[in-house]
Amino acid sequence: MEHSLWQFFVDHHPSWLVSMAKFLSFVGDETVLLPLTLLLVLWALVRKKVSLVAIAPFATMVSAFVIVGFLKLLFNRSRPPEVHRLVEVSSASMPSGHAAYAAALAMVTWLLVADRPDSTRWRTVAVIGAGLIGASRIVLSVHWASDVLVGWVVGDLIALGVVGVLGRRLQSSR
Repeated sequence: MEHSLWQFFVDHHPSWLVSMAKFLSFVGDETVLLPLTLLLVLWALVRKKVSLVAIAPFATMVSAFVIVGFLKLLFNRSRPPEVHRLVEVSSASMPSGHAAYAAALAMVTWLLVADRPDSTRWRTVAVIGAGLIGASRIVLSVHWASDVLVGWVVGDLIALGVVGVLGRRLQSSR
């Protein structure tokens, strides 16, 4: 099944889909997401909002980078054949870092906007974004579907853990 899905995208990747996948892959890269989350933290701190909303995204992303790096070393899974890859990659395949980072930010968003009147909009954008970023890695033939699925699960679990720990710490310090 997994090989069939990969083969489908190898055989069917129109230029518009590849261009969109490359853009989504760029957006989901740690070189974009980490500075973006740092800017969000700084913005919140400048507004004197030291809270879970200010700290959780950055703590989640840093944790995700460390944990994903460790898991890549642990699993050391090979990527799909290099001849079919549409972008260059150098690390192991399992889990997909892009999928994990996007899922982590989506889950943090999901948890942190719960009490907002526009939470459905933010949650929808976050989940669709994470889904598309993960799928882009399969379209670009740099990950197997299971790498992306594991990345999404890992990212969600990291975000749940970070928000849980930070939430307890911030509540106990009040």
